[in-house]
Amino acid sequence: MAEGQDTGIEQRLRQAYREERRWYNIRGASRLTLWLIALLAVAFLIDWGLFAKTQMSGITGLTLLLVNVGILIWVYHREWGQYLKSYDPLTTALEVEKRHPELSSLLVSYMQLKDEPDAHEGNVSQDLIKAMRDQAIEFSRPIDFKDIVDLGQLRKIGAVAVVLFLIFSIAGIFNREHTGVLFQRLLGKDAEYPTNTVITGTSENLTIRVGGEPVITATVAEDGDIPENGRLFLKDKNSSEAAWKEVPMKRSEDPTNKFSFKLKPVDRDTLFYVKIGDDRSEQYTINVITSPRIENVDIALQYPEYMNRDAGTYDDLNLEVPENTTVKWTVRCNTPVSSWEVLVPSDWGEQTAENKPDESDPETDKDAPKFRSILADLDEAGTTATFEIPVAKALKYSFRWTEKANGFQYEDVQYGVKVTTDGLPDVDLIEPREVGYATVGKVVKMEAKGTDDIGLDKAWLVYSLNGADETKVEIFNFEGDTNKTFNYSWKLTDDLKELKPDDRVSFQIEVADRHPDREIHLRRTAPRQLTIVTPEAYLEWYRTEYGSQIEELKRSRNQELAAQKAVTQIQTEEGIEPVKEEDDDNE
Repeated sequence: MAEGQDTGIEQRLRQAYREERRWYNIRGASRLTLWLIALLAVAFLIDWGLFAKTQMSGITGLTLLLVNVGILIWVYHREWGQYLKSYDPLTTALEVEKRHPELSSLLVSYMQLKDEPDAHEGNVSQDLIKAMRDQAIEFSRPIDFKDIVDLGQLRKIGAVAVVLFLIFSIAGIFNREHTGVLFQRLLGKDAEYPTNTVITGTSENLTIRVGGEPVITATVAEDGDIPENGRLFLKDKNSSEAAWKEVPMKRSEDPTNKFSFKLKPVDRDTLFYVKIGDDRSEQYTINVITSPRIENVDIALQYPEYMNRDAGTYDDLNLEVPENTTVKWTVRCNTPVSSWEVLVPSDWGEQTAENKPDESDPETDKDAPKFRSILADLDEAGTTATFEIPVAKALKYSFRWTEKANGFQYEDVQYGVKVTTDGLPDVDLIEPREVGYATVGKVVKMEAKGTDDIGLDKAWLVYSLNGADETKVEIFNFEGDTNKTFNYSWKLTDDLKELKPDDRVSFQIEVADRHPDREIHLRRTAPRQLTIVTPEAYLEWYRTEYGSQIEELKRSRNQELAAQKAVTQIQTEEGIEPVKEEDDDNE
């Protein structure tokens, strides 16, 4: 066999391998191009229609890119990479034999035995090998090895890939802004797609006081589309289950590119964004600053000195204290404030000189505020206030704060201080109870009881002779007791030296408590009257009094006996055996 013929089969097999390689390259590139175009189209629709409109962050675009790259790697391996193998003449020969079975494995045998056998292989017939080679060359000469693949099969898929690639490229060129934004977003950047309507400004993040009514505004570019209405979307920031609520935004008449909407009172943090035409703003937050909340109350009570009571404490802003108690509040809230005012009625307590009006003007009084403020002392943190007020009468008060961070003012609910007044003392002259007659040497034995809610001071004997001016004599010191009974013996001649028969002596007991306003915190018993008589007349009066008392006792005894007789008669008529009373001597 000639050397040139061996080289011809080898070269034809290499050409067949290259043709097969070209076929796989064209098919793989076409399929990969179709997948690339499809993935880019889907990525654009997802990113533009979903991610961009919902203001998702750039990380979503990067995630989308990684997913697409993963899909392309899988497509490349499945449709292209796994077929890119190095040249193997035996494998190519098998492909040719598969296409032309009439070769009956001559080509494969030829490639396996193309080299001269080794010396030790003497048992192999060289003539037989040469005959087999010649037969392989003869049978393969009319065969085109490159027909193991048909490039015509790839015309359709190749044409489709080229056409779609050109269409996609032309569309990208004409919409280079959209294309550029897509690739930027796929790389993780926060780029925005161009829109017909362009929102140039919104209210952005707002900070309001609780109950505020903010106005959300938005402005669009004048050189773009300006629709008649916009839309405002609202949602509770702290509720994961809350849905977006849509409200319309009206376009103003001047300028015509501004939209606004006034919210009703807002009492919680709220998210919002604006959609006008085909553009949408970023998402912003309305931060609601709530009123300061009181966390701790410590009230010290300094009672009036005359009460002789230890200082008291209280932990409730509604309290009850005795009159003229000095109340010192120490109150802590949860939010730092720049000022803390205590609001009291304008007509309550004493006003400072600068706040007190010079003259009373009816018109001025009509417009005058119903309350005035007392500035409390604040600590450095602005959360604890201290103020002190002497309370002489009932007080209604509240707080007004100025929030430190934003300067918002808040007013608290109303609280009250009830005042218990120090009542007048009470006194009862137990003995003597009745008026009567007495001689000049009479010693009046008195028993009296004094009571008071705070504490008693002293007791006096107040007497007068024949209706003349009263005379007061101190007779007892209570020393602050609230309930005390005392006795006093008064010899008339000790204080009434010129006492004579037919004189009339009037006396009563007076007590006072420890209230500073002593002149009105007094109480007297009902007066008792004594008429001075001679000893004979007194003795006659005494006999008469004694006789009348004896007669009264007799009448009482007779009435008792009559009642007992009537009861016995009724028992007899009813058949009830009367109960016999045993004599006390037999018991």
